[in-house]
Amino acid sequence: MPATAPSPLARADLLAALRGTPALRPAVDRNVAGGLRAWLEDGIFEQLGVPGRGAVRLSTRSVTGSPPVASMTSLLRGALVAQLVRLQVAGQRIDDPFDDASCALAASGRNNDLVTMLVDLDTEDHARLAAEVKAHYAVLDVHLASIPSRWSPRCGVRQAIPLAGGGVELRGHVDVALGEPGSSRACVCLLQVTTSVLEARHEAVLSYLALLETLRAGEPPLRVAALSTSDGAFVVRDATPELLAGAVAGVLSALGAFSAR
Repeated sequence: MPATAPSPLARADLLAALRGTPALRPAVDRNVAGGLRAWLEDGIFEQLGVPGRGAVRLSTRSVTGSPPVASMTSLLRGALVAQLVRLQVAGQRIDDPFDDASCALAASGRNNDLVTMLVDLDTEDHARLAAEVKAHYAVLDVHLASIPSRWSPRCGVRQAIPLAGGGVELRGHVDVALGEPGSSRACVCLLQVTTSVLEARHEAVLSYLALLETLRAGEPPLRVAALSTSDGAFVVRDATPELLAGAVAGVLSALGAFSAR
């Protein structure tokens, strides 16, 4: 289904909700990360004992139960919108969303299989995909029209958190990260962009990525958010202890499923 741009009233809502008012941000509690890590370490030992180095690698998909991509078109659309996110956050001018995203994908040197699939599209599928990408970009342009450089925006942040002496590794990928850790008040915000309609599983993705950021940085992020370029809907969540605890429970559940194999 083609994406539709939200009303003009929604233009600043996502970033405003995500970043909030600096003076109202909570103080950083650097004891949280250690407690979460200890909880995970204990859970790993209870379920797996002492796993060999590299024995278990969990991804966002394996922890949150995200379904596989349904079709080739969905896969290509997601990859192209991901390139548009990078271009948009970098402040690059985008004249033709489909062509610009295709060039960026090819120039990335990655996803060669996707580039081949893109080149091999027939005329009808090419036109349909180009129209979809244009519509999704219209939504993206509304919500991420301009991100100040002082927010330290970063795209495609990959996280790999070793636990149990390297026996377990938690992996994740953040589409957009804003702010830097190390201040007295929480500052870091994480944003995931999806081309699908938001579902309950996206909440689990956000909590998992908040957990990884907490373990990586030694302090919780301020907030996490998901934006759907399908319809412009978004959800913003504070990185509360309850949200992080839910992520730990999800990781331990995934480990339980792994150990039961």
